[in-house]
Amino acid sequence: ALYCTLTEKQWVTPSAVRLRFALPSAEHVLGLPVPGHVMVIDDAQIYRPYSPVTVDSQAAGYFELLVRHYPGGEISTRLAKMSPGERAHFRGPVGNAFEYTASAAPRRIGMVAGGTGVTPLWQVVQAALADEEDRTRLSLVYASRRADDILLRDELERAAAAHPDRFSVCFVVSEGGGAPAGGVAGRIDAAVLQRHLPQPSEDGSGVLVCGPDSMLRALCGPRARDGGLAEAARRPPLGGLLRQLGDEDWQGW
Repeated sequence: ALYCTLTEKQWVTPSAVRLRFALPSAEHVLGLPVPGHVMVIDDAQIYRPYSPVTVDSQAAGYFELLVRHYPGGEISTRLAKMSPGERAHFRGPVGNAFEYTASAAPRRIGMVAGGTGVTPLWQVVQAALADEEDRTRLSLVYASRRADDILLRDELERAAAAHPDRFSVCFVVSEGGGAPAGGVAGRIDAAVLQRHLPQPSEDGSGVLVCGPDSMLRALCGPRARDGGLAEAARRPPLGGLLRQLGDEDWQGW
């Protein structure tokens, strides 16, 4: 168990707050796999996973969470109401089936995010771009309801501007009068994915997807969530829009 004190709090949208928690010393790092998450636990032992928006190579002595406050959400409400000086209870960090590693050979990884699903993918972007020897090219398609709902927009745009040969981002906005420059007004469809994701035939290519269940099922089909104890149930063939664009051998994580 890890009990960490909240040191900084910033509302970045009307419903999303960025929280900085101190680690035991200024030299400590979280030990976060990329991508990875921590479990936030309340007094009733209710827990929820949250993916930090900081990675070990960029943050010593602290880690940061980006929390969307949902009315009625027990953990998100608890975190949103915290004040600097209060402590939260964490477990982890915990890794995923996919763990990012640098590549000395050219490869492309596409990413599709919705809402707070951008947080683990931002970990991947930071880890990749921090390594000058890594030859991975990354492209992100990020869906939000409105332009002012886009999380980490400044960070993503700065990363794309600083590394135009290695990272690109396309914002997709479904409501509220249009997307940022270079983005798409509407929803993620096959045309958007074809334009911004690698082709299945490219060596080493793959796609990372993170977002709400409805988006995952539209993009990935039954592969969107684990579906049982058997390996075949947990990893059914790729479906949805991504299946339409590729074949069953496409690496989807």
